[in-house]
Amino acid sequence: MILLVPLAAMIISLAACSSEDSDKGSPTASNEVSPGGIEYTLIHMPENDDVAVNVAWPTDWAYREDTNQSAALVGSELILVGGAKGYPAGEVGERLADLNAEGSLYGAANDHIVGELIFERDDISEVIEIANAHLREPLLEQAWLSRISEGFEQRVTEELSQPAAAGFEAVRWAVFGEQPLRNALSLHGLDELTRDDIITWHAETFTRSPAAVTVAGTIDAKAAGAALDALFEELPEQRREVQQAVSPDYTPRRILLHMPEAEVSTLAFIAPLPPTQEGAEVEDLLLTQVLGGDDQSALFDAVRTQLRASYGFGAGVNNYTREHRFLFMAGEIDANQVAETEAVVREAYTTFRTNGLEGDLADRKALLASHFSEMAVLVTAQANSALESALDGHPPGRSLNEELEAVTESSLNERLDQAFPSMNEFIVIAFSPEADALPEACVITAPREAADC
Repeated sequence: MILLVPLAAMIISLAACSSEDSDKGSPTASNEVSPGGIEYTLIHMPENDDVAVNVAWPTDWAYREDTNQSAALVGSELILVGGAKGYPAGEVGERLADLNAEGSLYGAANDHIVGELIFERDDISEVIEIANAHLREPLLEQAWLSRISEGFEQRVTEELSQPAAAGFEAVRWAVFGEQPLRNALSLHGLDELTRDDIITWHAETFTRSPAAVTVAGTIDAKAAGAALDALFEELPEQRREVQQAVSPDYTPRRILLHMPEAEVSTLAFIAPLPPTQEGAEVEDLLLTQVLGGDDQSALFDAVRTQLRASYGFGAGVNNYTREHRFLFMAGEIDANQVAETEAVVREAYTTFRTNGLEGDLADRKALLASHFSEMAVLVTAQANSALESALDGHPPGRSLNEELEAVTESSLNERLDQAFPSMNEFIVIAFSPEADALPEACVITAPREAADC
């Protein structure tokens, strides 16, 4: 995950059906407020025995000069396994397993820490009590901190030993330079992380001021509100304003990271896309699938079939932050085919952006509709997608199935024309054992040099 994308990728929103379907046992969505003042979205799912609770706490830890950006990564795991007042370290996982329950904490696009709980309705009191104790008074013992940090350090070291990892580090240097967010994206600072860092991060993050809360399952507003008040019991009020300021630089450049030890070359194209709160998520999903989502895609055909290259080429959309979303096209290629591959990819993308979706749109939509239907019955998927919708400012009950039905060839072409970058707006970067593999490129030998290209 440290190569090209942020710690956690964004989730396509999947929302509940409208209240008109409630008599059929379909989910309904509403905005609610707990007796203690916690605002939340309730997805009532009368035909599901489980309950899911999702909370997103805002954070600017990754944006600041005075923080160790790895604290969120290590701290999220330490809180869960390191014990809390009344709960010895390492034991809560077994208790949750006995209850057939799950809990997790993770960073989402560097802007939020998301907590997730899923449990059987009858176990709500014990699961919420466990979660509250770990959020409110985690032990954060040094021995567990050291163990977790060492595990992450080992994984990061192993990943960074791969030549491509240095190449994607160069991408982050090109886009963010010396800004703290680059450290967070690259998981720097693990070897300098202290318990005091974790304590400060924990105290700042877990407050009574979440950015969004969702509850999904066989539960009504009265029970959900009581559960949330118990979950947030004795958490502190927010003490400081969260400020998430960053200035990415997507100025088109041509960069070659010369890596003599690399066995193959990697070629990547990166350019910004509008954030998800502006809509058209389904169009983006369909378009990137056609562009480079599988072995039937335009890029795969161009590079693997037409060029007869040994490796494939793909495309996708991801986020550095919620505000800063990007389109990428990337793939491994033979060292002597970088320039030729660039030309083929340029032609394939330009043709794709001009012609749009080829083939039967109904068939493409049917595949997504089937997936959304399967996800619609899962409380964790409903809670997750409702959380994403809330963070994007969309109303409760937003139906992605309705959005899928609204997609037309015209809306796809409009999205390509207005939001997808033209070919000359991409940053082009190659990582290669050949110093002259990418014509007219800024040639560097260390990732941080990309900031000066």
